[in-house]
Amino acid sequence: MIRGDSFGNGPSVPAPLDRLWRVAATGLSFSVFGLVALFFTITLFPVLHATNFDRGRANRRCQFAVHLAFRWFIWLMRTLGVLTYERHNAERLKGVTGTMIVANHPTLIDVVFIVAMLPTTLCVAKRATWSNPFLAGVMWATGYLQDEDPVRLVATCAQNLENGNNLLVFPEATRSVPGQPLRLRRGAASVIKASRRAIIPIVITCQPPTLSKGEKWYQVPNSRVHFRITVGDRVDPSTVIVEGESNGKSTRRINRVLEELFRSGIEGHECAG
Repeated sequence: MIRGDSFGNGPSVPAPLDRLWRVAATGLSFSVFGLVALFFTITLFPVLHATNFDRGRANRRCQFAVHLAFRWFIWLMRTLGVLTYERHNAERLKGVTGTMIVANHPTLIDVVFIVAMLPTTLCVAKRATWSNPFLAGVMWATGYLQDEDPVRLVATCAQNLENGNNLLVFPEATRSVPGQPLRLRRGAASVIKASRRAIIPIVITCQPPTLSKGEKWYQVPNSRVHFRITVGDRVDPSTVIVEGESNGKSTRRINRVLEELFRSGIEGHECAG
């Protein structure tokens, strides 16, 4: 049986004002998010790095600070009535090391939900994130990885996994579009082939859809959104890697496996209502 944790529904707001309230609450939540990130960059992160001569240890402490901040951010959005959520099998992430976490990517805040369950992890983020004045400091302090040079990135990811770091990757590389098939890129599959480290898939769904590709933060749906996050079983990549096979064939084979994991998980969420 799937073990789930459900959380409160936020404040009660009269129906005619509900959507207006959620627009304002969403704007407030993201404003607070940016200000907290900037505050950490100016105050906490420099102290953590100055007091830890080991760069890796300093990165992990900053990752833990982000983990706590993301947990608080989810609590804030739930308390304000922006969203509700449930998590299933989150205990499967407890104590994991040197593991690659792969997830589908329906919304802007998927990374927030996942990092909130992982005390320390590296994330692969878009290059544009490093030029964001609110997030650039977070990227630097945590040691998050930039998806710039594909060949170098694969090697860097594999080395970090070998060193015992967890790695969060979205194989789609960008948010999916509601109603359209998942489109997985080769990056995550290439890392899986190169590292051969264990994989833990996470399936995320959001109903009604919100914060998807191309949507602005203020385009909130007519009803409060509900997130379902399910952590899957650990997958041994050796079962899908064929020795001597070309990189192209291997990545396509791995992506088919990942796509099936995501597809079946999403269908399971839909059947659960």
